[in-house]
Formats: sequence, structure tokens, C-alpha cells
Amino acid sequence: MKIALSGYGKMGHEVEKAAVERGHEILIAIDTPDGWMSAEKMLKSCEAVIDFSTPAAAAMAVNRCFDLGIPVVSGTTGWADGLREAIQRCRSGNHSFFHAPNFSIGVNIFFEINRQLARLMNPYSTYRAAIHEIHHIHKKDAPSGTAIALADAILEANQAYHRWISGSGANPGELEVISERTGEVPGTHIVNWSSLTDDIELKHTAHNREGFALGAVLAAEWLQGRKGVFGMADLLGNKP
Repeated sequence: MKIALSGYGKMGHEVEKAAVERGHEILIAIDTPDGWMSAEKMLKSCEAVIDFSTPAAAAMAVNRCFDLGIPVVSGTTGWADGLREAIQRCRSGNHSFFHAPNFSIGVNIFFEINRQLARLMNPYSTYRAAIHEIHHIHKKDAPSGTAIALADAILEANQAYHRWISGSGANPGELEVISERTGEVPGTHIVNWSSLTDDIELKHTAHNREGFALGAVLAAEWLQGRKGVFGMADLLGNKP
């Protein structure tokens, strides 16, 4: 495939490496708003755009792909309002959009285990759940998109919680999500169910960004010829 990159930071470089290793060609990397206008001719030659930009840039990038009729894969998080609008536009306009808060195969298995555990914990009100996520100091959004996805799954599967809150001080019915930014940590997520007698802890630790990048390239390959809004559950074949 001929691919354009939206955002050319650390993740953009990793995606480039993964794409080239799988035999694809990176035609252009766009890292500024002006780049979308000056590169329009080249973009029309692209078969996919992979977006790892910023919350402020993602909505513009994805909508520009819709304008040009290019399938777009986005791993940018922290743009909830723009994402909802993009999903609506994709469905109404018959475009091709793949979004995931995390493209790691391991994390998506972690998502499923988290969902199953939250369901199993329904009868046991003596346990309290909490989420702790740790990322590098350059990450702009907090909580992470992965932590929010974990929290949303718990809310859906467990009757004890009706909303999540960012930070400490959760009341009954609220799920606490703690964010920590330190060093160059690629991403660590911990889900803890704690009682007076014991703790149950699920933990995923990313060692580098390679798994995220490969997952995004696999998503771009999978998206070819498909119309609609998709995520990792579609790619992995475990969507209910």
C-alpha cells in the first residue's frame, strides 16, 4: 500500500518502520495543519492514512481523509467530542474509519480479560475497583484512552459503578482512574479489585511502541475495501 502518516513524532516513526518492514511505501508524513493543503495531490495517491497526531489535530486530519475519500486509521486519543462527530460523519457518508485507543494485540486481550473479570465481580460488593495508568511525560491526555476504555468496560459489565472519575476521592458508585506521567514509559495499565481480605490485580506493561505501530499497520491493511467504523475487536474477530 501507499500510506500517508498524520503526525510524525515517535509513534509516526515507529509506524513508518513497521509499514516499510511489511512492504508498504510511505508517500508523505504530515505534521502541520498546512501540510494537509499543500500535499493534497500526493494524498490522492494514498491508499490509507495512519494518524498518530495530537488531540487538537486529529479531528481535522480524519475529516480531511473523509473529504478526499481515503481510508483512515487513527490511534490518537483525547479528542472525544471530535471523535464522536467523526464517527457520525463516517457512517452517514459511507467512509472508512478505524479507531482504537490502543493497537497492541496484548492490550486488546487485556481488555477482554478486564471485561470478564468485571462481570464476575458483580456478586461481590466487598471489592472496590480502581485503575492506575502510567505514561511518559510527553503524553498530552490524561487519563489515557486505554484507561478510559478499561473504565468504560467495567461500567458496562459491573452494576456497582455508574461513572468513572479522574483522580482520587471516588465515592460509592464511582470508579477511580489515577494517571501518572513519568520518564519515557511507553504505557502501563493496572486494574485492581481490592477488599479487606485480598486483592486481584490485572496489569499490562508495554516494553516499547513496536506493538502499537504494527497493530496500526495491520488495521490499515484490514480496512482496505471496507466501509464503516471499525476497531480492534473487528480486526481480531471477537466483536460480539
